[in-house]
Amino acid sequence: MSKGQFSRARTRARAHALMAWSVATLAAFASEATAAPLGARQAAAEMAPSAVALAVFPPAAKVMDLRADDRSGETVWPTHGWLTSTPEEQGLDSQVLANALATIRVRQLPVHSLLIVRHGKLVLDTYFAPFADNELHDAFSVTKSVVSTLVGIAMRQRRMPDLRTPVLAMLPDAAAQGDPLKQRMTLAHMLSMTSGLNCRGNVSGNFLQAMEQSRHWAQFALERDEVAEPGTTFAYCAGNMHVISAALTRSVGQSAAEFARTELFAPLGIERVSWASDRDGVSHGFAGLRMQPRDMAKLGYLWLHHGVWDGKQIVPASYLRAAFSPQADVEQNVKYGYGMWIYPYRGHAGGAPDIEANGFGGQRIAVIPSQDMVVVITGAGLDANKVASLLVGAVKADGPMQPNLMAQARLGSQIGGSRHSRELSYASFPKRGLWRRISRRGFPVALASR
Repeated sequence: MSKGQFSRARTRARAHALMAWSVATLAAFASEATAAPLGARQAAAEMAPSAVALAVFPPAAKVMDLRADDRSGETVWPTHGWLTSTPEEQGLDSQVLANALATIRVRQLPVHSLLIVRHGKLVLDTYFAPFADNELHDAFSVTKSVVSTLVGIAMRQRRMPDLRTPVLAMLPDAAAQGDPLKQRMTLAHMLSMTSGLNCRGNVSGNFLQAMEQSRHWAQFALERDEVAEPGTTFAYCAGNMHVISAALTRSVGQSAAEFARTELFAPLGIERVSWASDRDGVSHGFAGLRMQPRDMAKLGYLWLHHGVWDGKQIVPASYLRAAFSPQADVEQNVKYGYGMWIYPYRGHAGGAPDIEANGFGGQRIAVIPSQDMVVVITGAGLDANKVASLLVGAVKADGPMQPNLMAQARLGSQIGGSRHSRELSYASFPKRGLWRRISRRGFPVALASR
């Protein structure tokens, strides 16, 4: 195919996809009509995305001029909005993506959004009711990864000491100063969930509930019993990251939320966030951050580029190398860095090795360096792996492929499917106490020698 023929085919593909998107309320699921029984088709119709955009045709205000896509060979920086592309132009298979969206609806997976960025271009940007585009979404424990990133920024600015610093040296008011084990707890131990603190609940309730009922949350966490030598045992604990947030606040003189607005979010063009704090003004270090999914993708893109954004080193590359390196063994093929989940041999859902910021209910920012790709998933009561597994095999090439007109049209139909009520019960968030009970269980695992 000549260059002119390829260009005309791409134009026809985009026009075809736009047509499919425009008439999708009449044509949605036509491709599945003969493959699924009536009941399955009805269920699928109820699960259609509520406010979605195939990245070929997003709202004009949301993305930069597509003509900027001609800057071949340059890294794209989406400070003012994401450039967009067809999947095939970035080496992805539209058919695999269309199948994924169809499966999400048929299986009634409680997905709220699904975004894919490859080679700096947004190739899929999809939203499902009751969540809609431009809304803030609860990131849950993805917050931990953001707090870790802020620590790196504060270290670059020489406003926070190195990770070997004892935590109690930074929080001298804590009542745990006399415990020799606690005196050996460092920032690194807190960030890697190897503090040794007992974060299990007791007969009166779970740890997080008890901490939130206390007057000083960070002090409450530090007063927990030390049940292991720091640095020897992995135990996932909300208190560890809240202590880190308190130490960050003490170092920079601002809450994590205030520090992030100027030092992290502003350089990335992230303007709308919400972040809860405790009664001492310490931003929740374990959860509580709310962001738009496209802005979550910007964080993944920053991590993918080793902390560089538009020519500026926002986060030290050396810090991110440590954060993305195994600091604790969780289980086979699962490691933990500094606020990051690491899958060094294969992806969490069976794909390429990746680094993930994960949160309760299916929140995920997955960075896949070998594929130059970032995937963002949000949901409610969702197992994000059930979505990620549907994307395995979508990457077919490193560079552009010839357009698949039928697959792009089908993807456009899937994305532009019929709207449905925002009152669906499956997508309601769990009760607050329920997700705490599920997500805050610590589990100790002996560390491999390092």
